[in-house]
Amino acid sequence: MVSLIVLEGADLIDGTGKLVKDARVLVDGSKIAGAGPSGEVKVPAGKHLTVDLSEMMILPGLIDLHAHLHGQADPTTQDSLINETDAYQAVLLAENAHRTIEAGFTTIKDMGAPNDVNIDLSRAVNDGVLKGPRIIPVATVDMTGAPGGYDVHGTRGGEASGPIETRRAARMKIAMGAEVVQVKATGAGYGKFGPKVLILSVEEMKAAVEETHKLGKRTTAHACGSEGIKNAVISGVQCIEHGQWLYEDDELIEMVVEKRVGWVPTLMNNYIKLKIMNEATKKGEKSGLPRYVEERVQYMVEPHRKSFEKAMKAGVLVGMGTDVGAPYTPNGMNAYEMEMFVKYGATPMQAIEAATRVNSQILRMEDKFGTIERGKEADLIVVKKNPLRDIRVLQEKHNIALVMKGGETLVDRLGIMGSHSGLM
Repeated sequence: MVSLIVLEGADLIDGTGKLVKDARVLVDGSKIAGAGPSGEVKVPAGKHLTVDLSEMMILPGLIDLHAHLHGQADPTTQDSLINETDAYQAVLLAENAHRTIEAGFTTIKDMGAPNDVNIDLSRAVNDGVLKGPRIIPVATVDMTGAPGGYDVHGTRGGEASGPIETRRAARMKIAMGAEVVQVKATGAGYGKFGPKVLILSVEEMKAAVEETHKLGKRTTAHACGSEGIKNAVISGVQCIEHGQWLYEDDELIEMVVEKRVGWVPTLMNNYIKLKIMNEATKKGEKSGLPRYVEERVQYMVEPHRKSFEKAMKAGVLVGMGTDVGAPYTPNGMNAYEMEMFVKYGATPMQAIEAATRVNSQILRMEDKFGTIERGKEADLIVVKKNPLRDIRVLQEKHNIALVMKGGETLVDRLGIMGSHSGLM
């Protein structure tokens, strides 16, 4: 039986910022057994499968740190999902997981689903029941909700008042299987409270964060306005989601850099909404978004750009997350966010590093994946065109020739892996 797969002839972007010409990558079972210039990586004796990837490129499997597998990308998705059964939700999540792996994303941080169904989906993937990306499930601790438990992103059971209740909520979410606990520092573009409105207090967030870290899990914070971001950083979170107004507070940026807090800006979310709104206005049509959302979106895009530029210059650990599933951003278009990085001044290599190595660092899983190096999980993609010349090629599925997760081939558009393919 062949256990060693030899991928050779392609150029390699290994996730560390290096481009290796005429590379060779050895995959032994679920692990990378070697990677580098073909003249330096020796193939051991024994049976092996050699795959010629000449004129293609090998990259680490892409990582999205802010996805909503339950979201259907229509303007009313927030309202339409709250009355669906858990069984129907699970089917939606599974289909979007399929779209995600086909787009070359081998790991995602799913930000929550009604009744925390994303936790069960993650378990199904881990158990081998469902073939899809590695899913890091998030569950949210929010402020006390209205009667009836309006639950879109898995807040039901996570609503709390005071530090005792937020600590209890964090324990419960982790007991259910959450790998990351998200605390709600501010409101958002959607929902009753706007993006600069403070939600949980420092004391409330700190209690949830302490409990989560004590139990060996990770934390993040939904935080848009600078005051809410600072409260979240003071409380000890490891990551900030969105963070549109980060640029307003230089002391805050220094804190984020010093504490190595990750920032996942989700640049494409409001940018695309605004683009759709403007196009609809020109045609004399409506975008379909609620009026209050349209009003908020118009003043959220420019601060995002300013924050991104300032954060990159300051050395913030900027990760790549998309908010796919939100209106007008369906699951599977994840790589559009990398185009946004380049649009706002990053190089294509920096965008790729953000979606690979940097994201694995923010997850505290850099010892497992994120770069193509000996001993790490064999998470990789093969691309027909060069994304360093045009980052947009990663958005075109036909350019994603091969997707491998943990040594298993889940996408093989060239039919080159034969019996080694585990296609969905």
